[in-house]
Amino acid sequence: MALVGAIIGATSRGWINDAYGCKKATLLVVVVFTTGLIVMAVAPDPYMLILGRLLIGLGVGISSVTASIYIAEVSPSEVRGGLVSTNVLMVIGGQFLSYLVNLAFMWN
Repeated sequence: MALVGAIIGATSRGWINDAYGCKKATLLVVVVFTTGLIVMAVAPDPYMLILGRLLIGLGVGISSVTASIYIAEVSPSEVRGGLVSTNVLMVIGGQFLSYLVNLAFMWN
């Protein structure tokens, strides 16, 4: 379900960024992430857990581009490319690290 939420978030992120701007869209993502986290933490049944995963995926989809756009807007031109590239590198590095942790748990 997180993937479905990410697809919905990624397709709607353009409208959200245009309507609210990158800074407010980023704050909205924080609210969505927090809501999804709370829903998953107190989920009494699998359906609530799925709803929390959907909300987390929605936040991931919106923030995937919003963060890069915001960094590009507020950074000085001489370091803009490096900062955006570093952001993308950290996201990919985090995904790789999570796969390594998953691999370690699979071997045990």
